[in-house]
Amino acid sequence: MYSPDKAIAVLRIVVGVWFLKAVWTKLTLGFFAAAVPYPAVAPRFIAFQPRRVAEFAAGNPVGWYKDFLESMVLPHAASFAILQTYGEVVVGLGLVLGLLTPLSAVIGLFLAVNYGLATQWMSFGQQGFHVMLITAMIIFLVTRAGRVWGVDRLLVGVSGTRRWLRILIALVMMLVTNGAAHAELRIFVTNEKSNDVTVIQAASGDVLKTIPVGQRPRGVTVSADGRQVVVANSNSDEIAVIDAASLAVVKTARAGRDPEGVTFNRDSTKLYAVNENEQAVTVLDAKTWAVLKTIPVGTEPETAVLSPDGKWIAVSNETSNDIHLIDTSTDSVVAKVGVPKNPRGMRFSPDSMLLYVASEQAHVVSIIDVARRTVVKSAPTGGSRPVDIALSSDGQRAWVSHGNSGDVRLLDARTLEVKATIPVGPRAWWTAMTPDGSRLYVTVGRANEIAIIDTRTNSVSGRIKTGTLPWGIAIADVP
Repeated sequence: MYSPDKAIAVLRIVVGVWFLKAVWTKLTLGFFAAAVPYPAVAPRFIAFQPRRVAEFAAGNPVGWYKDFLESMVLPHAASFAILQTYGEVVVGLGLVLGLLTPLSAVIGLFLAVNYGLATQWMSFGQQGFHVMLITAMIIFLVTRAGRVWGVDRLLVGVSGTRRWLRILIALVMMLVTNGAAHAELRIFVTNEKSNDVTVIQAASGDVLKTIPVGQRPRGVTVSADGRQVVVANSNSDEIAVIDAASLAVVKTARAGRDPEGVTFNRDSTKLYAVNENEQAVTVLDAKTWAVLKTIPVGTEPETAVLSPDGKWIAVSNETSNDIHLIDTSTDSVVAKVGVPKNPRGMRFSPDSMLLYVASEQAHVVSIIDVARRTVVKSAPTGGSRPVDIALSSDGQRAWVSHGNSGDVRLLDARTLEVKATIPVGPRAWWTAMTPDGSRLYVTVGRANEIAIIDTRTNSVSGRIKTGTLPWGIAIADVP
């Protein structure tokens, strides 16, 4: 029998299931009053959002929308991540259940238009998919598609509809509020002379705890879900695993001789520890902490960084003056790129196409084209002994810390032209940027403190005392 209403209902349910599938990995379990569970936005998705938005904006030909992404969404990426996630939940459930379908369709239409504007320039497939999604939402809206095989058929009365609408809005607001509040930014600073880690609450600047670890802690990294912090104890030949919520050391594991830089792979199933005295990288299973593999690299490897797309681990080698690229799918070195003398800190561009390298003894920053595997530009920073690099989420600005001149210099990431010099103190070392890009934290070793740089004004907005000779720093968005 010919039944267009039922055909539209089938389409409605299929689209709703697609939304629920798309939002599934963005959710985790939160708790009201530490007892009642509710779907919360995953810290991993919140942390990933700035990079994704920067990618959408980078080559977007729609000028006004590019400006909107860069000036409005990027500075408030965490809030937009939360709103997007709960919006997708409402659309998915509303369409599957046929509950307040016009409202669900309006929200879905708004999301689909924005998804289309953000991605239409990337491929023809993106254009076609979002045109079809927008068309489906319009059909659901004008046909009141929830009245067939849906709860809406029970809500034919105006008063009943309004009552359900108020309940739905209240529920969404409650989820958004709790989702925004459930995560807390914490800063973890390794202190290589006092053999401990200083933990700071980012919002207040208060020191929450000082955690004793092994001998000479240096590198530090955070798992994608914000639950684990790993510290490399160089003189103990081990890593310490810290629970980011309870601030307790829950595990120590052998990680080769003299582990220094550490990083997780994209899904935090493996940890890569750079072994300075072994000319190698030790790969550990991030669940059992057993050693999976040892990868030979260059002479005196210093640190390792992960590309945003998860494909590459870059390792800087101070004495052989080169960068090794490790393919994370095979855990093997696929390229070696020579760079100026004494490379240390590195950062990939948001699209993973470029790698920025600070060469301490050459006093320069270099840019490596990852695809071509060659240095395309090098330029002096004007400071003495550059150590680390932090990039803005749109890839347009770079902040470079300098150990000898005791400052951080802001560079145009395309031209490497110096735009500003920010004095911070002696032995300005490693850096960490907040997810929204508003603050840059720098370890200032000789002052036993970290400096807080306001990236909008490029000035020091505060200082926080740490242990003795702070070295590494990482920020965890703790659920």
